[in-house]
Amino acid sequence: MSEWFTRSRSGDARDAVDGGLDRLLTLTRGQLVTRAAVGAGAVTAVGVVAGGLPRLAASEPSREQDRSILEWLLRVEYVQAAFYDAVERGGALQGEPREYAARVGRHERAHVEALRSELGPDAPERPEFDFGDATSDPDRFVETAVALEELAVAALNGQIPNLTRPRVMTAMRIVSVEARHVGWVRDLAGRNPAPQPADRAATQDETRAALQATGFKE
Repeated sequence: MSEWFTRSRSGDARDAVDGGLDRLLTLTRGQLVTRAAVGAGAVTAVGVVAGGLPRLAASEPSREQDRSILEWLLRVEYVQAAFYDAVERGGALQGEPREYAARVGRHERAHVEALRSELGPDAPERPEFDFGDATSDPDRFVETAVALEELAVAALNGQIPNLTRPRVMTAMRIVSVEARHVGWVRDLAGRNPAPQPADRAATQDETRAALQATGFKE
């Protein structure tokens, strides 16, 4: 057993997200997997999030760019929706974590439908996922949810300025709810629900790297 795995099992997991998204996004693959306690799962559809899209250069928003961005954000939402769906199907959680998963799962499915509606009939389909015991172990569930929700907020914040106005409004309605998810799940984890005065905006490259680092895709 490697040293970093031993350290994370003894308590480092709770420190993974407390340092903010900057710290989360700069962790190595192994550190993120264990400190966020999500290393047990694996996403079976290789490349759905890892493939993502090339990083968009700063440019005037356009309909073509809108589609590329919305397809990327849909991929992020697919991971979240699939995660909470798996939790509900498993039925292993109790109390507030179970309530959180059920309510937030409904939200994430609604976000998926909103983005699919914007993209039309050619929207990418959701793949199958396997999250391992991150959907049944309460501690792993909370840590995974914190990481995924914070990443979703960062991904949306990073892309909203690149959208045309009609698409901006769709994304803004989603990101405000995602931020509420972060506050709720951080409280479940025993952390400050709003530790920073402003949320981080992440590039596609950063969010893609962080999602890859969870180990869900291998």
